[in-house]
Amino acid sequence: MKKIILLTTLCSAHAFAATGSPQFFIGAKGGYQWAQDDNYHHSGPGGAIWGIYSGVQFSPSWGWDVGYQYHDELKADATSVNVKTWLIESALRYDWYLQDNLSLYGRLGVAYWDMEKAQPSLDNLDSTGFSPLGEVGARYNLTPSLSLSAGYQYIDGIGKSNTGKYDSHAAMISLAYTFGRKVQSAPIETTPGVENTPEPRKAVIDSKSQPKVWTFSEKTIEGGFGFDSVTLSDNFVQSLGEVASVLKAHPQARAVLVGYADSTGTESYNQTLSERRAQAVALQLVDLGVNQEQLKWRGEGDSNPIADNATEEGRAQNRRVEVTIPNFQFEE
Repeated sequence: MKKIILLTTLCSAHAFAATGSPQFFIGAKGGYQWAQDDNYHHSGPGGAIWGIYSGVQFSPSWGWDVGYQYHDELKADATSVNVKTWLIESALRYDWYLQDNLSLYGRLGVAYWDMEKAQPSLDNLDSTGFSPLGEVGARYNLTPSLSLSAGYQYIDGIGKSNTGKYDSHAAMISLAYTFGRKVQSAPIETTPGVENTPEPRKAVIDSKSQPKVWTFSEKTIEGGFGFDSVTLSDNFVQSLGEVASVLKAHPQARAVLVGYADSTGTESYNQTLSERRAQAVALQLVDLGVNQEQLKWRGEGDSNPIADNATEEGRAQNRRVEVTIPNFQFEE
């Protein structure tokens, strides 16, 4: 019963932490461990490890997972002692990106283990408990949804005084799949009525006049964002003031807002992030007095980069929202 309660608690906490973050993943892992026991002076026994896990990706760098591991039987030949262990683990993970598809990672968490020890001519011993768990390694994104990780896992002090303790050192390989489809459009939930249809965009900034009728030529501005952020910069907000003035002065005018992300992270995560950035700009224009019916928006994920995603400066330029006012006519 204690095991069931613990598993339920871990899963509930995991689901609670994922609220508002739709990037869920599942995975499988395997490896080989070496057991180290200071009381055992012969070569440390080893055995295979396999497991399954799932979790949520809060951002391209931060994630949290919970899983199950089964440790194959450890056989101490000199003492004829055999040990079997299974455990439930939960850990927080951070990825530091070297390239768009390659990162170094670290995991830190806790493992709830159940260990059974068999000794010749003696009753089997069983113990349960908690131990700290850590892991470091590298991850490579094979596709936007599929990633491969390889690393070193350490679990401290498995066992108790009645069974003896050992430290687990393991080489691990894992394969994970991140769920999430590329959503083409979505409404702004806090300001119903903002439409979401594509419009062409150009970079022409001027005006042309006709007798008694003026034509406003298309105008486009861009604003950048910080890494994994939807906060508008002060300079971008000031530029939006000019856009708001045009839209308020001419009710027939429309603005198209297109959000983008750099290539860091999965395709589905970047799509959602780009939509949130476009939403943030739309909300800012509404706050500046623009009628929400004059706004159309969409997110384009990490498509259409304007700079090289291999450099930090290039990724900063690609994190942007482009605001375009298509041409329209108005009387003087």
